[in-house]
Amino acid sequence: MAFPRKFKDLLEIEKEDVEKPEQAWLTYAVCATEKDSCGWGGWMLEALWKNTSDKEEPQFLNANDEQVCPRCGRETYRTGASYRFVLSSDQTPTGAIPGIDYEVLPIEYDDDEV
Repeated sequence: MAFPRKFKDLLEIEKEDVEKPEQAWLTYAVCATEKDSCGWGGWMLEALWKNTSDKEEPQFLNANDEQVCPRCGRETYRTGASYRFVLSSDQTPTGAIPGIDYEVLPIEYDDDEV
């Protein structure tokens, strides 16, 4: 599958090109707010941030944090199951899952786009 060449700079972003999140807040949400809700349930991102000095508020980073059901698009309900995660100092350099092998294919671009 070839990607539009105009997005080459976006598609080739690496970890060192973006602000590193230091903490994340996840909540288990369910799609159960209306009679015709689909009943989906799963973890959703509440917030993502990096720390600043003790006197400042944390710097919130751009993230997809809309509480919308990925299956049917309705509003979700945040349950009481919620966790804060803190970046550990021993993250794997590639972001890969240890012990899981997978192939990374080179990115191909459409030649007819500018």
